[in-house]
Amino acid sequence: MEQLDERLKAQYASLSPQEQRVADFIVDHFDDLISYNSAELAQLSGVSKATVSRLFKRLGYEKYRDMRDELRTLRQSGMPLTDHREAVQGNTLLARHYKQEMANLTQWVNALDAR
Repeated sequence: MEQLDERLKAQYASLSPQEQRVADFIVDHFDDLISYNSAELAQLSGVSKATVSRLFKRLGYEKYRDMRDELRTLRQSGMPLTDHREAVQGNTLLARHYKQEMANLTQWVNALDAR
C-alpha cells in the first residue's frame, strides 16, 4: 500500500486547485501533520473541511483519522514517513523543501564548529 506522500505525488496533477493547496501544505508541514485534526488542517491550509475530506477520500482513506493512524503507526515502528532519497531529486516542492532543510542544517553545524 502506498504511503501518503506517494499517494499525493501520484494524484497531484488530478487534484482540484483547493486540494492542491492542502497537498502543498501537507508537504511543507509533513512532520507536524499527525498533530492536526481535519478542521485545523483546513484552517491552516485555507480551505474548507469538506475539501480536506474530499482530498483524503480521493487518496484512498475512508476518513482523515485513518491517515493519521497510518502515519502514527509508521512513526512508532521507526519507518520513515517519506522516502528521503527519492524526495531530494528533481525540482519538486518536496525536493526544494528537503534541499533547503539540508542547507539549514549544514549552516547550523558549521556555526557550531566555528565556536
